[in-house]
Amino acid sequence: MRRFPMLDGLRLLAAGLVLVSHVAFWTGASGIDVSGPLLARGDSGVAVFFAISAFLLLRPYFGRDVDLRRYVVHRAARILPAYFVALAAVWLVLFLRTGSVGGAIDVVAHLFLLQGYTGADYQAFTQTWSLTTEVTFYALVPFVGPVLARLARRDVRRTLLLLAAVALVGVLAQALATAGTATRATTWPGVLATSVIGHASWFAAGATLAVLMSGAGRTWLAGRVPAPSASMLFSTAALIYLLASLPWAGPVDLTAPTASQAIVKELLYTAFAFLALAAATRPAGDEAAERVHRSPALRLAGDLSYAVFLWHVLVLQVLYLVAGWPLFAGGFGWMLFAVVTVTGMIAYASALFIEQPVMKRWASKPTTAPDGGTVLPSRSR
Repeated sequence: MRRFPMLDGLRLLAAGLVLVSHVAFWTGASGIDVSGPLLARGDSGVAVFFAISAFLLLRPYFGRDVDLRRYVVHRAARILPAYFVALAAVWLVLFLRTGSVGGAIDVVAHLFLLQGYTGADYQAFTQTWSLTTEVTFYALVPFVGPVLARLARRDVRRTLLLLAAVALVGVLAQALATAGTATRATTWPGVLATSVIGHASWFAAGATLAVLMSGAGRTWLAGRVPAPSASMLFSTAALIYLLASLPWAGPVDLTAPTASQAIVKELLYTAFAFLALAAATRPAGDEAAERVHRSPALRLAGDLSYAVFLWHVLVLQVLYLVAGWPLFAGGFGWMLFAVVTVTGMIAYASALFIEQPVMKRWASKPTTAPDGGTVLPSRSR
């Protein structure tokens, strides 16, 4: 099955966007009039991660039978070892600060990746709510994948309409969660807003591209839509990002948005994720692009992305503790440089000593495609 080298770069870009948004929040830079919203909207990187997961994990169902046992082992090997090492570091820092690792609910929720459902979080691990959503989606893939593939083979247009309906459910769920927040409900609005249902449109974006790039999807597209270039897709994604930084997408602080703002933000993030993913999966158009696709730097970017996502908030916390700064203090530029530097070194060590050895041991055995070719395991994080 075809590999998409630019997805490795897109993964690191998504992780970098999330990192920037957190540095901007901690330093107070997200409150600056013009640049603040641009920095804060880096949380759209999560939408890109979800779209990548849906695309890569659903796409195999359009071409071959999927080994369920291998799928489960591969997902666990990719996500859990690095996660538990980072979680242990979070507990260590918390224990050194407070003499405790939190309450039983906090510990159990994080051990079983349930923090997105319980509302339990650690200050240095708040971003991992998205892993609850990811793992829930992983559990749905073996059921959704075969159904989606069968539907696409029968009628691509109806399949795309179904995915549009799924996306609409997610957008409306965001509006419902916002309404729930307005009633001062404490738990369910946040759980709904961050769940698979609440972000169904982000997953639908990746699923839509998987359908369009399947054999049936390519046949259906032929002659209907001209193939845009990667540069055009990336440029349009950048424009969507700029639009998402405007007030109609809601506040960039902890103030609750209105229902209309929540809808606009979810739609814009969905479009941004789809366009960025579509651009990253375009074939190389010339020799220069082909050299970029073969660059070892892209592979390294993919290797670092997950650990960057896992570690950057803890690095932020430790740097603030060492500096003795309160929240919303410190210079954005210097803190960004420090967080990127330290997180990058940790991410490289994580990839070299944890993630790569585990993947080689448990998930590196190739499978055979229907045409007799070799299918290597893909990464969604």
